[in-house]
Amino acid sequence: MSRKENHPLLRPGPSRRRLLLGGAGAGFLSATGGCVPFGDDEWEVTEDDPLKVYSGRDDSTGGQRRLLIEAWNAEHPKYTAQLIELPGVADLQYSAMHAALQSEDPGVDIVNLDLPWIAEFAKQGYLHRLEEAEDSGFIDRPFAAGRVDGDVYALPFNADVGMLYYRELFVSPDQIGSITGWDSLRSVIADVLDGQGEFLGEGDAPFEAGIAMQLASYEGFTVNVWEYLLANGIDADPEDGSIDFGPGSDAVVLLEELSGSLESRDGRVPDILPASLQCQEDASLAAFQEGRTPFLRHWPRAFRQLQNCDQGFQVGVVPMPGGVLGGQSLAISEFSERKHTARALIDFLTSGSSQQQLFDSGGFASVRTESYYDSIAFIEDYQRRHGNDLPANQICTDGADDVPRLEAEQLLRALEGDERLGTPGIRPEYERYTGFSKAFQAALHGPLANGARPDLDGLGAALGAAIEGKVADE
Repeated sequence: MSRKENHPLLRPGPSRRRLLLGGAGAGFLSATGGCVPFGDDEWEVTEDDPLKVYSGRDDSTGGQRRLLIEAWNAEHPKYTAQLIELPGVADLQYSAMHAALQSEDPGVDIVNLDLPWIAEFAKQGYLHRLEEAEDSGFIDRPFAAGRVDGDVYALPFNADVGMLYYRELFVSPDQIGSITGWDSLRSVIADVLDGQGEFLGEGDAPFEAGIAMQLASYEGFTVNVWEYLLANGIDADPEDGSIDFGPGSDAVVLLEELSGSLESRDGRVPDILPASLQCQEDASLAAFQEGRTPFLRHWPRAFRQLQNCDQGFQVGVVPMPGGVLGGQSLAISEFSERKHTARALIDFLTSGSSQQQLFDSGGFASVRTESYYDSIAFIEDYQRRHGNDLPANQICTDGADDVPRLEAEQLLRALEGDERLGTPGIRPEYERYTGFSKAFQAALHGPLANGARPDLDGLGAALGAAIEGKVADE
């Protein structure tokens, strides 16, 4: 698309991180928030054999997770830790962590788990129950994800939730404000596609579809389709997040109709970019950046990637209708022999100062409400003093560390929920969630990728068999 536009609202002056933490280096992290005090007699010494923290790839800006571990080590040389990064694909991370825990490997101390794995691993006896874990300061939903049958097994490390990105040139504030579910999103998409000619420059290609999503055959498919169901008004069980997929159920009818949103009809381009069926996060983001769609469903981290001075278009973001909670939480292996030190490290990593660092510099969604307040307060104060004419271009001169999180208010709204959107959705808390998710993908992805309407008469039975660890009858 033409019409080069500068990014709005870029912050003057030093960042909160620099003011709050007192500059670079590890000294700022000497306060350990909720940690057991340093030198506690119960801590196991690990200086010759560091605690092993198994986690997915550190995609934070500047490797902030690793920097936090290094800061801990600098402050606690007798109680050191090592971050073990696993492949970036969630399915491979699951396999590696599950194998290590199933083998009762004492060399695995802490695991950084995707939320659906917590209940599965806890019910299999792989996780250590966390005593006296308090929810004070945490956002409700991420903290609750670590609770299984009334006991806390994991503390949230970073949050994630579905967000809806849009090209501001093509989407008006009234249009974006009208989106509360899938029907209203589809209506706005139709209006935007109909009106795009007014804004296209000479030589610009029209949009290929309304929204880019992550619908390749992997865990992202389950998340995106779950959001589609919730945004269409499907009620999930408030206790465990499950949905009824019995024959003729509302959910099955909607899934059978999903193929229509991927097809061109009556000369109109599809609502959902068909190429999304081969897209994970990077590919869907690229499709949006290339101008193939005016909307993008993605995670919070995409916003920082879209703050590109050379990008040539302006981006807005709001909560995704039906947005599903993601993120990772830290748990202690039941088979670790250094549980006290491991708990102290977890308390440190989830403390207010660590979360502020991940939020300000790493681009993560913090699990603590306080992390959002500085950015929200700065933006509100600037608007009071100057109106909506916010400073432009400063991200290009001062860098991302010196600007507020422009999306902070919308992100906190997505994580906490509100009257219009409700609370963020969750994936079902099954002991065999991974098997359930793979069966869900197997039933749907193939037909959709082949341009066919899925036949889902046996979906409920297939998913039930996966949940029970059985193979469904042919």
